[in-house]
Amino acid sequence: MKVGTLLLVQGKAHEPVTEAGPGDIVAVAKVDGLHVGDTVAFRDDAPLLPAIPFPSPMFGLALAPKTRGDEQKLAAGLHKLAEEDPTVAITHDPQTHEMVVSGVSQLHLDVLKERLKNRFDVEVTAKDPTVPYHETLLVPGGADHRHKKQTGGRGQFAEVHLRVHPLDRDIKTQEELEARFANKTKFEKLRSVKYDQAYNFAFLDHTVGGTIPVNFMPAIEKGCKEVLDRGPLAGYRMQDVAVEVHFGKSHDVDSSEAAFKTAGRIAFRKAILATRPSLLEPIVKLEVTVPTRFTGVVLGDLPTRRAHVEDQTALAGDLTCITARAPLAEVARYAAQLGGMTQGQGSYTLELSHYEPVPANLQAQVVAKAGRQVVEDE
Repeated sequence: MKVGTLLLVQGKAHEPVTEAGPGDIVAVAKVDGLHVGDTVAFRDDAPLLPAIPFPSPMFGLALAPKTRGDEQKLAAGLHKLAEEDPTVAITHDPQTHEMVVSGVSQLHLDVLKERLKNRFDVEVTAKDPTVPYHETLLVPGGADHRHKKQTGGRGQFAEVHLRVHPLDRDIKTQEELEARFANKTKFEKLRSVKYDQAYNFAFLDHTVGGTIPVNFMPAIEKGCKEVLDRGPLAGYRMQDVAVEVHFGKSHDVDSSEAAFKTAGRIAFRKAILATRPSLLEPIVKLEVTVPTRFTGVVLGDLPTRRAHVEDQTALAGDLTCITARAPLAEVARYAAQLGGMTQGQGSYTLELSHYEPVPANLQAQVVAKAGRQVVEDE
């Protein structure tokens, strides 16, 4: 690495200097590969300086470009800003398809938006990140659908009868699925079973006598998986469900993969809605660090957010660390609220722990809100 002129910077004034010692703050220009936290030395065996502790980014917003087609410019600009500022974190949620940018405060994110506009010519819209709920089943059920269409030429015909079953959330592999659920003990005429670990989803062919030709089974499975990506209750991703296809009908001329895919998708949706579909909400592990004098007010506030306090530890510097589990929906805006309770001296970290059913009284509100959002999107 070659370092050019050293500069003392004060506002717009740049003054070249020949050397800099410990404690001096200088600037260098056009040095490739130099990042925040790196140690620069003349010798290869020089000791590395300890990493600089930075505050954790706690305040998140979902950003999107105002102009269609600026997605690539936005991504490039955000990654450049994050490289320059270690207190910026960027994540892309594969479920909500949102780019979430986190900083240390609302003001910090406002400055980032202005930098995107001034430096990269990208204007953005911002909103609170969407909580990635999931959908699942509580009880088994069943439904069927006949897809029949005649348009003058070759028609479309497919009939699918299926049952849906809740699937144990602890199942992780095909072997566990077959040992605990999808076996001849429970399904005497079982012909085949397929497992998708990403959704904890099982697809069982339990037909007999060739009521549905085997070559149409992948199309039915594909139709069911389309429902998994956008569940019928509120449009969220489904998990922990098994589909058992047990009967159907086909036509020698009019049956096709497209027809069976449609029939499978509609039958699956009908079966889910005929049972008691439930929402699952993400539960996060929350670690809150505050000056000890604010411990009482924080402990009193957490239960109002449906949080369960698990531990409380004294730290050096008259600080206390409180560990709790809480629904993500209740702590999505916790940065500003914690700052208000602790005079800006509190901090926290969170990470996904698991999913739990949403309380019945809150599920209706989430479903209603999701329904309004779908209408707005359409």
